This record gives sequence, C-alpha cells and structure tokens, in this order.
Amino acid sequence: MPYAPLPRALRPLSAAVAVATAVLLAGCAVGPDYHRPDTSIPAAFKEAPAGWKVAQPADRADRGPWWTVYNDPQLDALIGKLNASNQTIAQSAAAYRQARALVAEARAAYFPTVGLTASGSRSRTGRTSTSSSASSFGSSSSIGNSYSVGLDASWEPDLWGKVSRSVSAQRAGEAAAAADLANARLSQQALLAQTYFQLRTSDALQKLLDDTVKSYGESLRLTQNQYAQGVAARADVIQAQTQLQSAQAASIDNGVARAQYEHAIATLIGEPASTFSLPPNPLAAEPPITPVDVPSALLERRPDIAA
Repeated sequence: MPYAPLPRALRPLSAAVAVATAVLLAGCAVGPDYHRPDTSIPAAFKEAPAGWKVAQPADRADRGPWWTVYNDPQLDALIGKLNASNQTIAQSAAAYRQARALVAEARAAYFPTVGLTASGSRSRTGRTSTSSSASSFGSSSSIGNSYSVGLDASWEPDLWGKVSRSVSAQRAGEAAAAADLANARLSQQALLAQTYFQLRTSDALQKLLDDTVKSYGESLRLTQNQYAQGVAARADVIQAQTQLQSAQAASIDNGVARAQYEHAIATLIGEPASTFSLPPNPLAAEPPITPVDVPSALLERRPDIAA
C-alpha cells in the first residue's frame, strides 16, 4: 500500500502527541536522578590559618611504590609477595570483580535476549499376530527418532528507566568496591611495613641486649671476686646478679616479640609461618624523617573515607 502523507492540518497535532508521549515517559521514569545532598559549608573558618580550603577527594590518585622511599630491598621483596598473595587483598579484589560483573549484568538488560532450546526422543512400536494354529506366531517392531529445535528472542525497551537506574546503582557499587580494594591494599602494605620495621628494631635491640648481658656477666664475675677478697659487700653481688637476670629476661622477651613479628609477616604475605624466616639484620640507615605537622590534605587520599 503506498505511503500517504498526513494532511497539513494534522501535522501539528502529530508533533504535539509525540512531545506529550516523550514527556509522559520521562515523568514515569523509575525514581529521580541522584543529586548529592547540599551541605552548607562556609568559605572559611575564623580559626583557620591562611591556605585553608575545602577538601577535594583524590582517593583514586596513584600512590605508586611508596615503600621504596625506605631504600630496603628486603621490604620491597616482601611487599611484592604481599601484593600477589595477601588474602585480604584477594578478598577485596574478588568483591571488586563481582561488582564489575553486576554492572555488566545490569547493562545486558539493554539488549535483546535470545534463547535456544533443543530436544530429542526415541520410540519403539511393536505388533504381535497369532493364528488358530499353535505353531503360527509372529511379531514385528519399529524404532523411530524425533528431534525438535526452538529459537525465541525478546526485547523490552527501557521506557521507564528501570534498567538505567539499575546500571547507575551497580556502577556506584563498583566505585565503592574499587575504593575498598584500594583501602585494603594500602592498609595491608602499611601494616607489613610497620611490622617489618618493628622486627628490624627488635634485631637492633637484640644486639644491644646481647652486649648488655655480656657486660653484666663480666661485672658479676668481678663483683664476686671482690666479695671473695672482702672488698665488696654481699649486697653488691646480689645487685649485680639482679642486673644480669633482668637483662637476660629482656633478651628472652625481645626474642619472643621478634618471633611474633616474623609470624605476622608470614601471614601477611601468604606463607606458612613454620617455614618462613628472616635472618637478623639491624637497620642499616635511618628511616626518612616524617614532618611533625602532617597536612590534613592527606585525608583527601584515604580510600576508606571515599568508600
């Protein structure tokens, strides 16, 4: 049938109907668009010093290998293992992958759905015949196969914005999961670095305690000789023994603390504590000096706040 254009008098009416339909569909969208709540923040506080500004979150900023500032190859190797095998990071990474999959699942509703079904069956039919004669008896059978294939497709346009709202919600969840992953990675790295330096501090303290025990042992020997010659009092011997025993106890406690730090590092990097060990090695250099007045702008880089 040939196409018949609308009469000129009906064209404005047709345009009005189209506009009204679009407005009606927009008004029926599922839920309003998200707008960040307005918070009344003053431009400046009277107590604030010069340079104060409103925070601008930068939680996604790349922090890079921040631990290399310590110039410790052993720490670099440990954090490399942590990034690959830490279970807390792996759990957060799995949650982030799940959030991304949910976004993809929500976006799939924009496209048509196609389904394919197939089935098959096998049947057997038989027939038996007899006659009046006892020796006359016969049977026959046949086998048949049947197959069927079905294809169906469906598509629902997002007239009410339901799919768009779902995608927006899943994307917000993905952003939160990404911040959680960044927070887990940063916190585990910081915990490993802190534990590592505590272990190295124990190594340095152990050397000092070993020297102290050796010195107190020599002092006790001299005091006992002086007491035997009548030069020192019995109280001096007891005091020397007490000093030596206190230093020995401190050495034992420090050894226990070092073992605990070593086990904690093994757990952080995903290795069995029974087979992991770090040879004693006191810090060769002073750690970099951290300024006393840390700017509050560092809060802008905290992923846990963003999450």
